Amino acid sequence: MPAWLIPAAIFAGFLLLSAVLFGDRLLPGKPVDVAIVLATLPTSDAPVASPSPSPSQASVQFQASGWIEPDPLPIRASALVDGVIDHVKVLEGQQVSRGDVIAGLIDADAMLELEAARNEHRKWVSAKAAHVAGIESARMKLKAAEAEVDSAETQREEALDRLTRMKDLSRQVVPESDLIAARLRLAREESLAAAALAGKGELEAEVTRLELETRVKEDEIAAAAVAVKQAELALSRTRIVAPIDGRILRLLAAPGQKKMQSDNDAESSTVAILYDPRKLQIRVDVPLADAAGLQLGQRVRIHCSLLPERGFDGEVTRISGEADLQRNTLQAKVRIENPAEQLRPEMLCRVEFMFAHSAPASGSSVGKATSGSLAMWIPESALADNVVWVVDPETRRATKRPIQATQIRQEEHRRILEGLRPGEWVVIRPTGLQEGQRVKPRILSTP
Repeated sequence: MPAWLIPAAIFAGFLLLSAVLFGDRLLPGKPVDVAIVLATLPTSDAPVASPSPSPSQASVQFQASGWIEPDPLPIRASALVDGVIDHVKVLEGQQVSRGDVIAGLIDADAMLELEAARNEHRKWVSAKAAHVAGIESARMKLKAAEAEVDSAETQREEALDRLTRMKDLSRQVVPESDLIAARLRLAREESLAAAALAGKGELEAEVTRLELETRVKEDEIAAAAVAVKQAELALSRTRIVAPIDGRILRLLAAPGQKKMQSDNDAESSTVAILYDPRKLQIRVDVPLADAAGLQLGQRVRIHCSLLPERGFDGEVTRISGEADLQRNTLQAKVRIENPAEQLRPEMLCRVEFMFAHSAPASGSSVGKATSGSLAMWIPESALADNVVWVVDPETRRATKRPIQATQIRQEEHRRILEGLRPGEWVVIRPTGLQEGQRVKPRILSTP
């Protein structure tokens, strides 16, 4: 057997398998012209529905698909300091309470910084105590200086009195030498009194300086206390806790992973994303053909494949301010009332929008409220024996569908009662189509 036969057989098998699986996609689709099913407000000759006030029994105006998401927004538990994940305490889907530890960063360096800040605070407290003791010592020295001033003043007065008495006596009684000695003693005592007074003033200035320095010591202590609080806060932030009572939607942390505040990645500091399972909403992409009946406060009925036997009531809470040009839709937010425990974000749901029974407030709706079913229209060239070909916008495949048409015509369009939904694509003048055939649709402009 030739050696090249084995790889050739493998390659041929691969080509055969690709042709079976993807052959239809590789072949070009058949070009067809399609038109969008139009919807208009009911006229006097159109049948008008009489919906019931109950949301569960009210008539459906239109339907759209949507995805569940947190209401109003998911909550992120982020690391507020840079660090490396040490441990993770939760898993995705786990229920947590506010304050529960989600993950922890390596805290050895934060503990050392806290201990250093506390030692610095204790140092300044001790320095203030020593400074206060120095003030008391200076005050005692000041008292001693005041006593010396009093003593020197007494000695000066005594010397002055002695000199005065000797001057009053005649020179025959007091020798000249004694008079000179009295003068010299008075001068010495005056000098000693002046020196004692100067020493007292110096000690007073020193006490004042030390008292003013006490305020500096107190400011240093306050700054050290702030540093201790900052270190305690940094240490506490190494424990990332749940900000709300809820469920872990997505976990973005693993042991050894780095978390940074200043990184360009938007999720560089996010540890987990949480949501409240009691507050869920649906983001619904409403086709523009149905958006005329969309308004705030509109009642809806929600169905999910997870719980097919159960429906949920809801209400339109927000309408997007911008339409999706590519998908030709307008997004709305629908709040789920009393959501079930089994519901999770990103689950696909079908939303039935009920008829509005009262006019909305100014600026609260996209179009006017309707009191009857919308009138649907398709080009007459797309209809053949109450059968039309419908093209799926996503798969681009054509399928045959029976419909119920009326004899009402308007501008080459036929009124349709049932079988189609507003916004669907119907093939104009279908010829040679097969069920499930891939096509290349070209949308024609419609009036």
